[in-house]
Amino acid sequence: LDYIGSRVTNSLFLLLCASAVSIPISLFLGAAQAARRDSSFDSAASFGGLALASAPEFVIGIALVLQFATIVWNLLPAVTQLGTDRPWEHMDQMVLPTVTLAIGAIAYMSRVTRASLIEVLESDYIEMARLKGAPERTVMWRHAMPNALGPVFQVIAINVAYFAAGVIIVEYLFNYPGIGGALQAAVRVRDIPVIQFLVMVLAAVYVVTNLLADIATILVTPRLRTSLT
Repeated sequence: LDYIGSRVTNSLFLLLCASAVSIPISLFLGAAQAARRDSSFDSAASFGGLALASAPEFVIGIALVLQFATIVWNLLPAVTQLGTDRPWEHMDQMVLPTVTLAIGAIAYMSRVTRASLIEVLESDYIEMARLKGAPERTVMWRHAMPNALGPVFQVIAINVAYFAAGVIIVEYLFNYPGIGGALQAAVRVRDIPVIQFLVMVLAAVYVVTNLLADIATILVTPRLRTSLT
């Protein structure tokens, strides 16, 4: 813990930042695509999301560095230089690693949100809400979204687990002092106890996020809440 305790904290903070950025954007983008189904906006967003989802993290990260840190605009640090400081003390250095992790997840989660919402919007109770004169925004966010969040939460859990794996590449790319660098160094020198601990941390993140996703699915889905009571 003396050796990698701070690294685990740094990586968990990076995962939290990436989740806080990607989840709201994915929900709003998926809702916008479902509301404008088969429009030019929907087609462009779907095509762009598919292209971003298929791009590796190091390609996205290098492109962001070239765009915002070196050649085009020198607005953000190209790499992190935290030293003994905590990452939340230098939020400007967290922007590029966070965006690199979030971009691929936004593309995938928004597509799942769109598909789930389109299925829900074709339900009878949605048609009844519209016939009663409910505004389209109310129909989307009060009636459709809660019933569409079940599959979305499962995908969010999978993407948080993806963050835990992708963070290794992102940390190496941006010189971020997290578990990625510690795991790479431990594998290089065959430090088995450190490797075991870090793998257990990644596995714990996966298990906890899936458990939270199952609980959240029950809480936000009216049908499941009713069956439990």
